[in-house]
Amino acid sequence: MLKFIFGNPEAKKERAERRAREAALEDSRENLFKAADESVTRAFACAAELKFGVPIATKLDAAVWDYGNAIRLYTQLEVVEALTEQETGTMSKLQTHKAGVKSDPARFKATWTKDKVELLEKLETRAEVSQRLAELKEVIAQKKALVNFKIIGDRLLRSGRENIMAKKVAEPRRVIPIMREAYENARFTRTEEAVAMLQGPMTAIAVVRLQAYWRGVTGRRKASRLKWSKDKGRLEASSLFLALDTDHGGTLSREELSDGLSLVGYSEEEIAA
Repeated sequence: MLKFIFGNPEAKKERAERRAREAALEDSRENLFKAADESVTRAFACAAELKFGVPIATKLDAAVWDYGNAIRLYTQLEVVEALTEQETGTMSKLQTHKAGVKSDPARFKATWTKDKVELLEKLETRAEVSQRLAELKEVIAQKKALVNFKIIGDRLLRSGRENIMAKKVAEPRRVIPIMREAYENARFTRTEEAVAMLQGPMTAIAVVRLQAYWRGVTGRRKASRLKWSKDKGRLEASSLFLALDTDHGGTLSREELSDGLSLVGYSEEEIAA
């Protein structure tokens, strides 16, 4: 009789424990959602950081880690999979039903059950999560491509500078257009500065060689012997052209010719004549 009046203490305890477990589970899910959402937000932010127009490699690595962490957390929450065509149709119908409850409660509220509310919430969450993850994956792929182009440009720049240190100008001249294209594809804002790091020393080396050839005793002796004939003479003519063609455009402008002649010792009067 007392149990009937006051209730079964064991049943009360069991209900209390069940409510506590449900509350703890809900708190745990909220914390997992919060952690996953924060990972996605951080990943977008890291991928957006640039240095001279190019994504920062270390920040992009952090974005990749956060992307993987978000997938792991969303997987635990069972919301990572994209909706199937059938599920998308179900979600659309439930959304229509929900809108009907607001516009005409008397007609639709009776059939708007708790199960339908929970199902719609889960489908909408999955749709939102899968869309954000797909967008993040695409952003990371695009940023990786830019970083890879920058790596190619850096490698060519290092190779060109090593050749210049060894007083070799043929290879740097060959890689300059490839390097420029790689940097431009990477959206590198200092492309022309990088190109100048090769072009300037190349021009200086070529001018020094021309001065040694045309003004040195050895050069005059070679010139008188070769008389601009055969391959060796054509090679020296090519060297002179390359030294004067400072923009490497394949043609000589009036300014390039004047600057080059002035650099090797011609006066303004001689150039004008």
